[in-house]
Amino acid sequence: MSEGSAVSKFREKFKSGKILEIVIVLILAAVVIAVVYSMLAGGGGEETASAAEESYAEQVERELSSVLSQIDGVGSVEVFVTAASEGETVIAMETTVDEDGNTTTSPVLVDGDVVVLEELLPEITGVLIVAEGAESVLVRIRLIDAAATALHIDQSLIKVYTKAGS
Repeated sequence: MSEGSAVSKFREKFKSGKILEIVIVLILAAVVIAVVYSMLAGGGGEETASAAEESYAEQVERELSSVLSQIDGVGSVEVFVTAASEGETVIAMETTVDEDGNTTTSPVLVDGDVVVLEELLPEITGVLIVAEGAESVLVRIRLIDAAATALHIDQSLIKVYTKAGS
């Protein structure tokens, strides 16, 4: 088979659309694989941080709901907490100066692990409390005071509403 006949057969198949169809299918398959891979891989640290923030907020919501429902005059309670950040991990750093006067800063490692000095919790930016019994001003004040005390936040960040049907 000559080189010219192979090229002419390829052109005929290309003109008939068979090879074009195969190329399009391969491109679509590659795109689908890339999308599925990025979804399974999690798309990076941003989603991981968001998940950590949500788990902290959910934990606070659950614990605060449990405590607030015990207050005199309060029935069932729903709590929603918003956080501005995912928190922060403060690690130990060491600075070295070489003979040339260059400064290098690197994390302190112990047995291959970074030394953590402090774990800062996410900053709570708002709390919404929906509670039975909140139509009473005294109950509202108790709920706001208790939530502010438990979360170490300003009372202005807390809003209380009466639960429907109570």
